[in-house]
Amino acid sequence: MKNVYQALLLFVGLISITVITDSCSKAEKPALPKEQAVVGQWGINRVQLRLYSGSTFIKDTILPKTPKPKNYIVFAENGGFEYKFNTSTSNTGTYAFAGTDSIIGTTGTATYKWKMLTLTPVLFTTFSTSTNDPAFPGMKVETYYTLTR
Repeated sequence: MKNVYQALLLFVGLISITVITDSCSKAEKPALPKEQAVVGQWGINRVQLRLYSGSTFIKDTILPKTPKPKNYIVFAENGGFEYKFNTSTSNTGTYAFAGTDSIIGTTGTATYKWKMLTLTPVLFTTFSTSTNDPAFPGMKVETYYTLTR
């Protein structure tokens, strides 16, 4: 009788472990390729600037958001691009991928070159560097975008 009880207890324990392990694991969706993952409208949640004079760090700032009525970036499936930040009109044009980790949006008035840092279904972060920003002459400007859906 003792062996039957121990065998039954062992069997119930194994079933319990199997059920708990199976129910706790989450089925993960396979990640989309970047060409599909960026498609859609992204709200501009934050734009952060880091300013350098030569190699000396000068200032870290977050640009204030004044949406008119909304700040966003659109990457269309057909390669169309739209950028709108703190203005009532949009810059429109096209975008393309450069290499494995960069995206370039080109409009009639500006070119946006971003290195992609994070890309999930709800978060997209990018980084760019410039040495010819007219708002900060003679400075190196690192710009970080935080985009959300």
